[in-house]
Amino acid sequence: MPLLRFAQWYWPGKPPLAEACWVVATVARVRAAQELLAALEDTRQGPLALLLLDEGGYEGPLPWARMPALAPARILSRLKPRILLCLDDDPRSRALAAAASCPVVWVNGRAPELLSLGMVAVASEAVATRIGGGVVTGDPLIAWPAAPEAPTDTRFCERFQAVRKAGRWIVYFAGTEPGEEVLAYTTFLALSAGSGGLLALAPADPGRYEEVYRESIKYHLTTVRQLRLMTSEVPSKTRVYYIESPEARRAMHDCADLVVAGGTLIAGAPLPAELPAARAMTLAGPYPRDPLLAAAVDAEVVLSCADAADLARVAGTWLADAAGRARMTQALGRWTASQPGARARFLAWFAEVSRGTV
Repeated sequence: MPLLRFAQWYWPGKPPLAEACWVVATVARVRAAQELLAALEDTRQGPLALLLLDEGGYEGPLPWARMPALAPARILSRLKPRILLCLDDDPRSRALAAAASCPVVWVNGRAPELLSLGMVAVASEAVATRIGGGVVTGDPLIAWPAAPEAPTDTRFCERFQAVRKAGRWIVYFAGTEPGEEVLAYTTFLALSAGSGGLLALAPADPGRYEEVYRESIKYHLTTVRQLRLMTSEVPSKTRVYYIESPEARRAMHDCADLVVAGGTLIAGAPLPAELPAARAMTLAGPYPRDPLLAAAVDAEVVLSCADAADLARVAGTWLADAAGRARMTQALGRWTASQPGARARFLAWFAEVSRGTV
């Protein structure tokens, strides 16, 4: 049940939980932040309550109230917060922060304007550089799995020596979902209009390997199937390298100039979380359905493209910039390496902000 009920123009009653940490967020963001909020409660730094920005249903354990249609100063005078924790960058959150006399903390801030509205925790060095400040904690909202085992075939990339000697680039569409392969071929053909390259293609579902290969025949591109390669090297004139095993799907990241993440090109149901491979620069489409990949996009260590045309344009730009690709690969690697401790870093920093020691 909500703590307070109010009409659109007033907020009756005495405010509960004076000196609480009030979390300002949408209901969807609160759901995504459940583990972080539970960890905050465990630190026993004082009461925790939610100030919700929308009308979505919240049925969790924390006390909550809707953001009333009142002036920010009046809201703050009623709540008397010890600290505001803003999970959503919203005009009402900004107005509340601007009027607050208590500390204000923004989580995963991405706008430079927030730097003048409180303390900003950012998800990556890339974001901190772009906005000109912030404390790099990593993303504290997401749970981070253990790193997968490294590919066992350390010589996998040697099979592309002839392709490399011919001066050709390699773009890898990794883990494609149904409907995405046509976009992979469309993008590759657009890129190939300017310079020759190799498309590496790996459907996510092994049960689709044969189906996708048969469909690809209509493109009339010289294709080598991974499990039917009869020589030690992929011939230099090969246009498509078709991957048919989970092991090769993982190993191929080391061989590509550019990786395009599957499960991002068309809308659909959420996908299971999978740790981003940080061994080549990665692009995503407009629909990152894997929560870890979506977090990497928000951290600006994976670049998101608006559609297939934008993907071809962005890929072409980065294929011509080897030094830039190397920087992006390193940024993704640093982010994935630091993420396992992100929540603990944020909690330690937040505790210092709460105590007024930073």
